[in-house]
Amino acid sequence: MKSTLVTLYLSFFLIGSTHAKQNVIPENDFKNPLQARPKYAGAVNESDFNFVSKTLHKIYAPKILEKGGLKFIMNANWKDDTVNAYATREVDSWSVHIAGGIARAKGMTKDSLALIICHEIGHHLAGAPRTFLYEGWPSAEGQADYWATSKCMKKYYQEIFHEEVLLDHSIPNKVITDCTAIYKTSPSLKVCIRSMMASLNFADFLNALPGAKVVISIETPDTRQVKGTNTNDYPRPQCRLDTLYQGTLCEIDSNVLTSDEDDKAGHCIDTNKPGTRPRCWYKP
Repeated sequence: MKSTLVTLYLSFFLIGSTHAKQNVIPENDFKNPLQARPKYAGAVNESDFNFVSKTLHKIYAPKILEKGGLKFIMNANWKDDTVNAYATREVDSWSVHIAGGIARAKGMTKDSLALIICHEIGHHLAGAPRTFLYEGWPSAEGQADYWATSKCMKKYYQEIFHEEVLLDHSIPNKVITDCTAIYKTSPSLKVCIRSMMASLNFADFLNALPGAKVVISIETPDTRQVKGTNTNDYPRPQCRLDTLYQGTLCEIDSNVLTSDEDDKAGHCIDTNKPGTRPRCWYKP
């Protein structure tokens, strides 16, 4: 079926051009074939890949049907060796495409894979601010990042609450301190810590990519302040990690809806408290 809009690609490490008929990820030869799956503890396998994609489809298919009366298609292809993920819209469906190559990338874990898929779903559901490109349907990149941890990852963890996860001793003190300052009950605290660790796994992935020039860390937040909200480009990698981190600290319930017009609806907006969108891409 003919797509009504061009594909929106997810770029993790490049701030690219976003002209209407040009991919924001330049043509590249990054490949992770089936035999290249990393051997470290927590590396994603095919079973993990299918579980995460199917779980997030189960959560959001009804919500997309309710919002737009459309089908939600999760196109997860483990055999695809490209390092990419993207969201598209067609006449009768909204889609997310996730390649096995990105799941097999260095630094990736089951939870950071969920984070990436949440980001792509966020292009459909995260609301304002939205890009002015592609007829204005996708939520901006920074907004998709923020929604991924402030809404989607919380729902994902609620769905798999029965899954026992042993959080190891390598959790940074800052993560524990920041999470315990916001969340007082054990389930919420565990979700916060686990989401933070997924964000740090994502940072490990960014840091391991070819061409990564600056190591990003929760200890080195981006202090730059934009003069206007960045709606058409990717925030800098450090800014993206900061956004994921702050989204986790937003304690507004994940069921509170966002708005396609009001960029404050459903989000933490008190800049004197943790959990707001960072000024490195968002101007209140």
